[in-house]
Amino acid sequence: MLKNYESMIIFDPALSAETITQLIENIKTHISKQGGEVVSIDDWGKRNLAYEIKGFKEGYYVVNFFNLDPKNIAEYERLLKLDEHVVRFNVLTKT
Repeated sequence: MLKNYESMIIFDPALSAETITQLIENIKTHISKQGGEVVSIDDWGKRNLAYEIKGFKEGYYVVNFFNLDPKNIAEYERLLKLDEHVVRFNVLTKT
């Protein structure tokens, strides 16, 4: 049974547009391979952070809405934790 999720990802602001696009495609591919589906992706672009994180004062924001089996969420989070380009992320269950 798939559940609805929302994930906000903050990438390193120094990345090129092509790199950001490739990272987003990698996330979409991962979700699809896990039996999920991407509903939409909102690209917010570069924004100032409320406070400094890992030496960054700004980040590149991407909000991802997707459906995924809850047993596969841990693997999705692991993928984001291991990505050196991800400054911060969160995953929320949508009701």
